[in-house]
Amino acid sequence: MHVFISYARRDQASITTLRADFERFGNRVWYDRESHGGPDWWDDVLGHVRGCVVFAFALSPDSLRSKACLAELRYAKELRRPILPVLVRPVDRGDIPDGLQLPVDYVNRTEESVIRLRKALSALPAARALPARLPQEPEIPTSYLNAYLARIDAPQLDERDQAELLGQLRERMVLADERADVWDLLVRLRDRPELNRSIANAIEEILAPGWQPDPRENFEARYWDGQSWTTLVWQNGKEFNDRNTPPRLHQHLPSSTGPVPVVEPEPEPTRRRPDRIKHKLRRPRATRKKLIALGAGAAVLVAGGVTAGVVLLGGGPDEVSATRMARNFVDAVNTRDENAMQQYVCGSDREKNAHLYTAFLDAANVTLESVDISGSDPRFTVLATRTVGATSVRLRIPLVDENGAWKVCDISRALSGR
Repeated sequence: MHVFISYARRDQASITTLRADFERFGNRVWYDRESHGGPDWWDDVLGHVRGCVVFAFALSPDSLRSKACLAELRYAKELRRPILPVLVRPVDRGDIPDGLQLPVDYVNRTEESVIRLRKALSALPAARALPARLPQEPEIPTSYLNAYLARIDAPQLDERDQAELLGQLRERMVLADERADVWDLLVRLRDRPELNRSIANAIEEILAPGWQPDPRENFEARYWDGQSWTTLVWQNGKEFNDRNTPPRLHQHLPSSTGPVPVVEPEPEPTRRRPDRIKHKLRRPRATRKKLIALGAGAAVLVAGGVTAGVVLLGGGPDEVSATRMARNFVDAVNTRDENAMQQYVCGSDREKNAHLYTAFLDAANVTLESVDISGSDPRFTVLATRTVGATSVRLRIPLVDENGAWKVCDISRALSGR
């Protein structure tokens, strides 16, 4: 089953969990990862609306104001796609578009809300054949940000234009209603290969992993991993995964061979959130041991002796390529894309450790924290959170240079804490 998720950019963090739940139900999920785009982008979006068998509309104040979301919704209705509204932020009942069924309340994800989501999905009628005569395609939504997009995607971008774009986008980032969209434009600008080194360094500093104001405004801060918003949040002096209640560190976790005891950690001192959330790198906690089982058939993971890593902000070619590879590997794990993940695994591991990667893919959501290739044992550090439950563990995953490209290799060392 192909599920299309229509959502507003400020709701991206909740879409991560919604997508994961749909996938656990056995569905393929597509959602637009771009912030804005040209005709090719819009054609791709509309093609996926036509190809879906369920159109999930993420209801929020922003999606109800979004020209793109409303255009996608109208098009899905005209195509006779089954529509499942899912409430991700509170809205007034009178603002819900006509013809939509009562939405599934997903504002605060709980076990009960996931059950309701699954029941609502199962109760939808089967997708009907597309009309013999397709409705007219909605025009591409326009906004002032498209002007920035056109400049970012221009065939050539000289140093003067780069500096001007960066300055203008920085100014717009202070506007709460625009910050999430501008953030995505900066991610797009970062990918331009001809960026001046100082401009590239400045963008990497802005987009460096760290705590940022929550774009959904549900929590004080949300963790940005350098490429996407994660489910790790900060509220009232506590760090936890917003997919569940704050982690219970002393629980017993099921595994394929029975319960695995979790080693109780030392009492942890109260951690203060930085007074300024300005592109701070969140360092891993001090050394301690935890055991978790990541699903049936997965190895028991041990994280111990983890030291603070180094996020490489626009350094030399090796640093930049290693950081980009780590981001892509993390994204492949979180989207459950095994083919994409295999691109970043060394040849020897694809042969001898394929089962470990499969188990890792099925059992964990990961957050990239740091990359360090400065020593003789290059690695990147991730926070791995079980897809079921809130227990997390930090892993330092080894890297090797294979034929001039950085690859993940010997993941068994990370899973065994070596």
